[in-house]
Amino acid sequence: MKNLLILFLLAFPFFAGAQKTHTVGPKESLFSIGRLYSVHPRELAEYNHISFEGGLTIGQVLKIPGKPSMAPVGEAAPAPPAPPAKTEAAKPAVVKTEKKAAGSAPVYHTVAPKEGLYGISKHYNITIEQIKQWNQLQGDALDIGQQLIVGYNGNSAPVASTPEPAKPAPVAKVQPEPQAKAEPMAPVVTSTATAPKAEPVKTVTDAKGGFFKNLYNEAEGGKNGHTRTGTAGVFKSTSGWEDGKYYCLHNTAPAGTIVKITNTLTQKSVYAKVLDLIPDIRQNETVVIRVSNAASGALGGSMEDFSCVVEW
Repeated sequence: MKNLLILFLLAFPFFAGAQKTHTVGPKESLFSIGRLYSVHPRELAEYNHISFEGGLTIGQVLKIPGKPSMAPVGEAAPAPPAPPAKTEAAKPAVVKTEKKAAGSAPVYHTVAPKEGLYGISKHYNITIEQIKQWNQLQGDALDIGQQLIVGYNGNSAPVASTPEPAKPAPVAKVQPEPQAKAEPMAPVVTSTATAPKAEPVKTVTDAKGGFFKNLYNEAEGGKNGHTRTGTAGVFKSTSGWEDGKYYCLHNTAPAGTIVKITNTLTQKSVYAKVLDLIPDIRQNETVVIRVSNAASGALGGSMEDFSCVVEW
């Protein structure tokens, strides 16, 4: 009996120190698994000797560090105060309203080389529109080292509270102008001539090409002689179904470039804006471009890959 007790006491530390593991399931990433075990995703990747930028495969077994040395992403408070100061200088009312409404500190991401809005949104499981709204971004281009708000430790700030104070300002400015002028006919003619004509040009969707067709023609797209032929892949997006704003991922044309995509089978074309680079993963080795599913539908394609010609 004493021998059995001694063997149990000797073996207990080995059972207590057994390695904790996690089997990767569908739609799981280093970020979601790290939040599950309160481990920073970068430390989780280094502990398992895998690439932090690469993806995970379903069924892959990851080892979980017993004593993490890095703070989890969701618990880390932003150290540099510079980014909040910049946003407050541009729109102080919006930033202060969001922080008070959220009641928690924002989480920041530092832009690395070759990173774009699409890759960052997928990494943190948020939308491109949320990143633009939180950081007051007007375009798609990013700077290396730029710090972006990618979430909050609590609930995100309410979106509906920020546009409301901004609406009365332009109304107050427009009303005094016609009253101050002695000739009432002049402002009436100019306001009716400019407002109705300028807005439809920007908002009308060309059913045969999409929202960005006019921008492509104004920039004389295609005259630079850039052409790529190959297979086009498809990714899911909520944009483009109603407004005709088609987006794509491309490794050659810079982010923000408008490209013309033609389905070689149906001979239909759309005009899409480049959001980011194509992720460097196995299923993208044979594609030259990835388009949104709305653009694929306009081209007469499906969710599967199809042959295309890309011009810009």
